[in-house]
Amino acid sequence: MKRLLLLSILPGVVLAIYDQKPFDLNHWHTLFYNDGRWGYDATLGGLADLPVTRSYIFGAGAWVGSIVGTDTLVTFMYNPNTGGTEMGPTSARYWREGYADPQDRIYKHPGDWPPPQSRFPGAPQQSLSEMDLWFCCTDSDPTRQEPLSQPIGVDVFVTVFGFDDPSAWDFFFLKYDVVNFSPGTLSRVYFGPVLDADIGDASDDLTGLILDKTFTVRGDTIRVRNTGFVYDANNIEPPEFYWDSGAPGAVAIMLLRAPQDLGLTAFKRFTIDIDPVTDPDRYLTMAGYDYRTRVPAPYDSTDDAPGDKRVLFSSGPFDLAPDSAVTLWYAVIGSPFGDSAANQYERDTGDLALRCWWAEQYFQGLSVAEEPPTARNVQPLATVVHSVLRLPVSPFTIHTSLFDMTGRQVMALKPGANDVSRLSPGVYFVREAQAQAQAVRKVILTR
Repeated sequence: MKRLLLLSILPGVVLAIYDQKPFDLNHWHTLFYNDGRWGYDATLGGLADLPVTRSYIFGAGAWVGSIVGTDTLVTFMYNPNTGGTEMGPTSARYWREGYADPQDRIYKHPGDWPPPQSRFPGAPQQSLSEMDLWFCCTDSDPTRQEPLSQPIGVDVFVTVFGFDDPSAWDFFFLKYDVVNFSPGTLSRVYFGPVLDADIGDASDDLTGLILDKTFTVRGDTIRVRNTGFVYDANNIEPPEFYWDSGAPGAVAIMLLRAPQDLGLTAFKRFTIDIDPVTDPDRYLTMAGYDYRTRVPAPYDSTDDAPGDKRVLFSSGPFDLAPDSAVTLWYAVIGSPFGDSAANQYERDTGDLALRCWWAEQYFQGLSVAEEPPTARNVQPLATVVHSVLRLPVSPFTIHTSLFDMTGRQVMALKPGANDVSRLSPGVYFVREAQAQAQAVRKVILTR
């Protein structure tokens, strides 16, 4: 019934949305809206046995909360009770003009890329993955706020990245740039996505948290941090309109980077009957409290009762001065999660841990590509190699070196095959010195 209800409310909601585009790469197909929401109509999930029809996410979007004067405010990009949003599909400069400018849309590479810097001065101009999406939204329009609420005064610029390498088929990245367009400093800011993940039938989902844990997977030691996930109680879903039968697995969100090196400071779980529905209650939840008792409870790490779960991934607090910005990065990951019919205490988390590790490796290269080493030309798309790195023969190349993430040269390279098996797995950069320029290429070394 929940999905039928969504279909019944969507036509009225869609009328207020200027643009929507799918992220449809590899094992993921999910719609993004330029009012900050994503996940609606996510009829393909993120598990390795696609193509099949599976629906994992009912809806998602970030919350931002702050103390503004004497007011406690939270702006939501997705309300799990209504499916609505308080964000307008433009920036703070333009909302008074309405929502009709054709430039206020989602930009997608490959396709209509890049976004125009004449309207969005800070918009990216170079694509950094096989599929980039970019859009902006604002909470500056008071008519879009719930009763008893008001704008905080933020713009949020959202970028989505995905790679088509086989090791990256199960995840994509979300980058949120939060800009303070209000006249004053925003105090004690919290930020984080809210995920309503329905694994097939919505009534039998469970949640889990990996705050900081080490796993041994295929002989390798893997450390996973700041990751929450939703999975099916018995790992069985019968076929239905939105679902092909099979073991459904899990959907996770991993916080990769936050201001002040903050980790996941709160992971809160709720259901529709206890959703926080006022700004003060939402803010307390973001701050890691049980809003009903006002008692600190930052991590809802134990879940024994299957149900229709929503989870909040919060990080903070931090202050945001006028005209300043902060950036937060997340990976959205789909993974197998144990055998079919296994109970929640018998699940093998190794598959999820491995995908979290891969996501971190790609993120390291992606974040460096946004701030590349000094060079005339940087090729941001990564090449995945195992023990041998092969370089073409070029009459224009003077010498070639391999650098690690810190900028330290780890070895000189030659045309043809280069044995890199002694190096640790991770992200490296091939730097070619040519007669008139330098070229930098990213590689990801695996075992």
